Amino acid sequence: MTEQELIHLLKHNTEKGLWEVMALYGRAFKTICRNVLRGYANEDIEEAVSDILVAVWKAADRYDEAADSSFKSYCYGIARKCALKKRRECLKTGELLPFNEDLQEDVYDLEGMLERKEQRKILEEVLEDSQEPLRSIFILRYFYFFKVKEIARMLELSSKQVENHLYRGKDVLKKALLERGMEG
Repeated sequence: MTEQELIHLLKHNTEKGLWEVMALYGRAFKTICRNVLRGYANEDIEEAVSDILVAVWKAADRYDEAADSSFKSYCYGIARKCALKKRRECLKTGELLPFNEDLQEDVYDLEGMLERKEQRKILEEVLEDSQEPLRSIFILRYFYFFKVKEIARMLELSSKQVENHLYRGKDVLKKALLERGMEG
């Protein structure tokens, strides 16, 4: 099924279109939600996936086929936004991460939490200082969870070039972490 057929289906036969979207992108939606909502209840993750489907259905009319990104990429962007929105809602309503044995160590590991926060700050600084296409490749791969082939297609690079940039970028990040006294 082409992207145009899928969009047409979403507009004219919503139920069938949503089933098709779930069949094509459902696993990726769940992966994005699990990553963004790591540690939250499965109900929150499932609710976020449902929100994604509604948002994709509503956004089908606004999708610009002449845009640089595919409908698939457009849907993944919607998925990330919905998952982040769900996380903000959970934080705003005071829903804390579930307290269970798996998370108990994290709650009491203040040093580890501070170290992760510092690592994130370093990552942001390294990305700010990075040149294109490394910055875009890193963001697409590790924040939007795109596959190497998708990134290559989007940035008009070969898969090997994308892999090389990721390898070099990880090396730069590791050196930056080590320079600041942290393990890479």
